[in-house]
Amino acid sequence: MSTPETYRSCPLPQEGEAWALFLDLDGTLSPLKEKPADVVLETRLLDLLQQLHRRLDGALAIISGRSINDLSRLLSPLELPLAGQHGAERHDEVNGYSLSEPDYATLHEAREELRRFLGAHPELELEDKGASLALHYRNAPDKQPTIERQLDSLRERLGDALIMHVGKSVFELRTTSCNKGEAIHHFMQAAPFAQRTPVFLGDDLTDEDGFEAVNALGGYSIKVGQGETRARYRLDDTHAVEAWLKTCLEQWPSR
Repeated sequence: MSTPETYRSCPLPQEGEAWALFLDLDGTLSPLKEKPADVVLETRLLDLLQQLHRRLDGALAIISGRSINDLSRLLSPLELPLAGQHGAERHDEVNGYSLSEPDYATLHEAREELRRFLGAHPELELEDKGASLALHYRNAPDKQPTIERQLDSLRERLGDALIMHVGKSVFELRTTSCNKGEAIHHFMQAAPFAQRTPVFLGDDLTDEDGFEAVNALGGYSIKVGQGETRARYRLDDTHAVEAWLKTCLEQWPSR
C-alpha cells in the first residue's frame, strides 16, 4: 500500500497520449448513499460522461459492483461499455453481453439464510444482484461484528464456493473470483481500449484490484477519498473527480 499524490499532481492528458478511462460509480462519480437505490446521477454528470466517451472514441467504461441492469438504469440514456458485479458481467458493442456463471445453488442457500438473518436485523439491507449478494450495514455500523460472525458461519457450512469481499459498510458474497482488475484487462484486449494508456478511478477496497491492474499496464491509478491504497494518485471526493474530468476534457482536442 502507498500514500498517493495529491490532486495538484494528478495526471492530465499529454500531447499524443491516448487514454482508456475506467470509472467506478458509487463513491467516485456519485456520493455514497445510505441506500444504493437512492443514488441519482445529475444531468450535468451524464452530459460530461457523454462528451468524454465521444472525445475518447468510445474508450470509456464504467466498472462497478452494481449489476449491469442497475448501471443501465442510472446511466440512461447513455450507452457505455459496462462491467457489473465487479466484472462478473460485462457489456460492450464489440462482444455484447457476457456473464461468468455463478454457482446458483450456493447463492440460493446463502440468500435464504441471509433473509432469515435480516428478519432479526431489519436495519440491514440485502441487495440481490443476481450473480452476487451484498449485505449493507451503513445504517447500523455497530452490527459489523455480528454480521461477520454470521457470514463466517455461513461460509463454513457452504464451503469454499462462497467468496466474501469487504467494501465500505458492505459485505459482498460471490461464487466467482472475478474482480475489477480482470475486467480492465478484458477491455484492454480489444478496440476501442487496446493500445491506450489505462486510467482507473475508484474509492473502495474492491477497487484495489483495478489499481493493481492499471499499475501493471503502465497506466494511472487514482484513489478517491482517504485510506491506504495501491493507487498512485488521489482525488479528495466526488466533486474533485468531476472537476478533474472536466479539466481532462478541456485538454483533449475537440472532434
